[in-house]
Amino acid sequence: MGKKKNLIETAVRLFAEQGYDGTTTLQISREAGVTEPLIYYHFKGKEELFTHILNGAFDEYVARLEALPASTRDEFTKIENLIVASQKAVAEMPRRIRLVMSSCPARIKDPAHVCSSRMLEIFDWHKNYLTNSLERGIASGEFVAVPVPETVYVLISMINGMIRQYSLLNGSRYVNARDVAVEFCRRSLLNRQGG
Repeated sequence: MGKKKNLIETAVRLFAEQGYDGTTTLQISREAGVTEPLIYYHFKGKEELFTHILNGAFDEYVARLEALPASTRDEFTKIENLIVASQKAVAEMPRRIRLVMSSCPARIKDPAHVCSSRMLEIFDWHKNYLTNSLERGIASGEFVAVPVPETVYVLISMINGMIRQYSLLNGSRYVNARDVAVEFCRRSLLNRQGG
């Protein structure tokens, strides 16, 4: 592993475990086995390193969302795919998701901070994806007629809540609710008579 990559991975671990304020550049450099000036060679300082890490986490999550199949056998499969992809992201990139979930709520009201724009980007992606799926499913008779904006909000809240609980608890004391969430959506959305 290269020095820069090692530096970033060490910073991810420390920021996720101790938080931004509890982590120093000196500590990062020592634990990465590099000199502190190397941080400043690659980044202007701790804040730029932190922003780089957050952007990387957002980029990876968005890439996973955009990789979801555009065409599926039915609209419910799209909703199921979104729930599964979100939970898989938490399992496969736990420190980065934990970092976003623990750091961004305090920074989301600052329009200049990366958390604000990237969280809104992901919210809008979820909103458009779910709105399109629900509208098509209702129009085809696959889904029961539900209030689309409100249902989208509930689904986004459920997905975010599951991500948050898993990431903040580091998987401990967490019940894998993915299958239960999918089944809940199935019972709530599918039109048993027409679909």
